[in-house]
Amino acid sequence: MQKGSRLSQIFVLFFAPVIVFSLLFAPLISLSSYESLNAVMAIVGPKSISSLDYEEGIERYKNLSRFFPNYRKKGSLHAQVIDFLIDRAVVDNVADEESIQVNEKRIEAEIQKRMEAQGISDLEQFKKAVQTQFNLPYDVWLEDLPYQIKKGQLLQIKVSPPLPSEQEVLAWYNKNKSKVGSEFKFREIVFSPSNASIDEESRVFNELTEIRNKSLKDPSFFKLVASGPRNESRYRLNGGLVNWVPTFELFKTHPTTASVLSQVGGPGKISEVFRDDRKRYCLVYIEGMRPTPLDAVRKGIQGFLFREKEQTSFEEWVTNTRKNTSISIFDPIYIKEHNISNPEEKYNID
Repeated sequence: MQKGSRLSQIFVLFFAPVIVFSLLFAPLISLSSYESLNAVMAIVGPKSISSLDYEEGIERYKNLSRFFPNYRKKGSLHAQVIDFLIDRAVVDNVADEESIQVNEKRIEAEIQKRMEAQGISDLEQFKKAVQTQFNLPYDVWLEDLPYQIKKGQLLQIKVSPPLPSEQEVLAWYNKNKSKVGSEFKFREIVFSPSNASIDEESRVFNELTEIRNKSLKDPSFFKLVASGPRNESRYRLNGGLVNWVPTFELFKTHPTTASVLSQVGGPGKISEVFRDDRKRYCLVYIEGMRPTPLDAVRKGIQGFLFREKEQTSFEEWVTNTRKNTSISIFDPIYIKEHNISNPEEKYNID
């Protein structure tokens, strides 16, 4: 009994400190790791930015930074991400002050509105359209949507972008005529195969090829055929003539024809035989080509310039709002990079 009792005493004396150490310090190690993830890197008004926010923000910033102006990409990636999070916090604070709430229902309503605007009813199709339009994974776009909703609301109540002037519209048009494209005056001949057999397809193709060859020698022959009963063009009664249409307008209904016209060249040129979007065989003869007139693209240019002004005005508003926001920086890398002497002083990037 004495021997067993002595062994028990030795066990207690030797292992008890180990157990006590484990109980006391193991939770502290775990807590230290937790606190590291939640260390406050900055405080923006009532909102704090933690290390966890920073870690999650890195990938978001990398995905979205190509949409930001160059002057917002100063310094190291580390500093850029923190500035990105500060700017977002500034917007969130003002949105809260203005009672702009973005909940799940609001997001669903926004998605539905955008789907209707694009004439899309299937969500999967909309996801593909978003990825194509913004060159972003749909999940990344969706994660950023609450911010975009807030931005849209704040543009209405806090920012007043000026409308583009006539001089700005004219200057943009003169500088970007190649971008607005051309408009064409052309004649078309359209034949449809009577069935889907290879022989019938070949017959129609060969018939149009022969018409093209004759028209190259005698352009009046093209007009003669275009006016005849075989031509299925809706403009047959006018000799197949389509009178001055911008390619961007034609592209909405006949994208293949619009593409062919852009490739054929100038007046007097005849296209090769091609199949349009309705699987019909076609020829086009260009009678006229000119830059798209300003009046035809004025509204489009005004809309483009206004969106640019919206973006610029919003960026300026964020910068000015940030200057008037109480911001404290605690991240040592950011403090060193920006030579901040007092980490708790109000700081705003120039």
